[in-house]
Formats: sequence, C-alpha cells, structure tokens
Amino acid sequence: MPGHGWWVFPALAVLLFGWAHAILWATGRLPFGAISPVIAVGIVYGPFLLGVLAAANFVSKRSLVAFWPATGWPDDDRARWAAAFVDTPGPWGWVALLIGVPLAIGSFLSAPTDLLGQGGDRFVLLVAYLPALILGYSMSPAAFVHTLRQLRLVSRIHREATAIDPFDRGPVYAFSRLTVLTGLSYVLVGYYSLTLNGAFTAGNLLAVGALVVSLVVGIGTFVLPLWGIHERLVDEKALLVRGVDERVSRIATEMYRRIDAGEFDGSKVVSDALAGVTTLRDRIQRLPTWPWPPQLLRGFVSALVLPLVIYLLTRLVSSRVG
Repeated sequence: MPGHGWWVFPALAVLLFGWAHAILWATGRLPFGAISPVIAVGIVYGPFLLGVLAAANFVSKRSLVAFWPATGWPDDDRARWAAAFVDTPGPWGWVALLIGVPLAIGSFLSAPTDLLGQGGDRFVLLVAYLPALILGYSMSPAAFVHTLRQLRLVSRIHREATAIDPFDRGPVYAFSRLTVLTGLSYVLVGYYSLTLNGAFTAGNLLAVGALVVSLVVGIGTFVLPLWGIHERLVDEKALLVRGVDERVSRIATEMYRRIDAGEFDGSKVVSDALAGVTTLRDRIQRLPTWPWPPQLLRGFVSALVLPLVIYLLTRLVSSRVG
C-alpha cells in the first residue's frame, strides 16, 4: 500500500470519529460541530493496537535479521521464521471478535450514567460509540494472541540457536527492540486509560480490568521472553570463565616449575601469557548477560515508573487543593 499502509490507522480513527459524531449531530444529541470528549478519547484504542501490531511485525523482521548469525542455521530457513513472526492463524480473528463484542457492550453498560446519559440518549450514544468500542475490545485479545505468538517465537529461537557468541552483542540485543516496543505499547494503553480516558474508566469494572491487564502484560512482555537467552548467556559466560581459570592454573604451574628449576630466562614469556589470559578473564567478567542494552532498560523503567509517579503526585496535589 502507499506509504507502507501507515496512513490506514489514523484514517480508521477519523472514520470512527466521523461515524459517531454524524449520528450524534443528526439525532440532536450534540449541536452540530460540537465534539464528544468520551468518543474523541475512546476511538484511539482500536487503531492504536492495529498500528502496534504493524510496528511489531516490522521490528520483528529487523530483529530476526540481526539475530540470524547467532542461530547457526542456513539463510534459506530465515524466510520461514520471518513469516511465522508476522502471521497469526485465521480463526483467532473471529475468536477475538466474539470476545470483543460482549466486552464492548458490557463496558458501555458499566460506564457511569452521568457520563453517558440515560434512556434514549444513552441508546443513541451506544449506536454512535459501538463500532469504536467493538474494534478496541476486539483488538485487545487479537493483539494479545499475536504478541504471545511472537514472544513464544523469541523464546524458541533463543533456545534453539546454536551459534550464540557472548562477545557479539548485536544478536544478543536483537530482540530487545521488539520486546520493549510491545511492552511500552501495552503500558501506554494502560496509562492512557488511567489519565485521558479516566472518566470512562473510573468505576467501570471491565475497563479497570483491561487497564490492569495491559500494565501487567506490558511488564511481562519486556522481561519474560528474554529470560531464556539470559540463562544461556550466564552458562556461556561461566564456561568461558572456567576455561580461562584452567589456563591460568596451567600457566601458574609452568611458572612455578621454571622458578623451582632456576629457568629464569623464559619466565617473561610465561608472565606475558599470564597477563594476557588475566586481561581476557577481566573482559569476560564484563560481558553482559541481560539481553538488552543498559540505556534501553533505563528507558523502559523510566517510561513505566515516571507517568505513575506524576499521576500520583497530581492526584495528591489536587486532593490537597480541593
């Protein structure tokens, strides 16, 4: 598609916005040209989650290319893995829709009456808002299934790869870009519901449940799929350290033998060898075993904690002022 299809997501949001407000204006629920804040905020979820899946598919392809040298597999196999990362079995789309429709209706019915009105006004707003609600609540399980599939593939490729080199950090960090993108997206959905869509979420059990799930899934998405390669890197590092320690022991034994035999002329060669092996051991000790760059980890933690701190502080200040 033109522009790689990225324009589809904002265009979809515009269509949902136009549909809802056309109904509200035509029925007199809102004056022509007026905007419903509830709808303006709520239409974002479905298009955003669709965009997240597209972005995750794009990043997964690049991550796979970066990690492939560590697999030790022939290049002919990469196309099959790339297809697996972006495909989701067809029935899951219908399953997501069957889950999303009752959740959408239940969420609307659970919303506060002072926000959505009662009687005929509430029914008109339901008709106007329902497409956005269905898309948002259907995309949530669809996105979860697709994310789970991708992260299981990440765990699998880390587990089955045969040429992981702890000294080569490119492949080691490759899939951290995918997990941080997916994790932050879920966290962002949670914070969006907590702040901009807080009026709809407050007191709405289904919306609050979706908020909690999005935050928990976001954190788990970043950490859990990379745990397997962390353990592999720990084992590889321990193996390298053990190999260095064995060589240090042999060099030390040779050094003692030369000293005891009075062979001091060749001791410098042994000493240089010991210094080189010691330097190598120090470098091995500094090898990372966590499969994400330190700055990426700090950025994720900051993005996770900072908005929550700001929200709690603003709530505290507003309660004091009130």
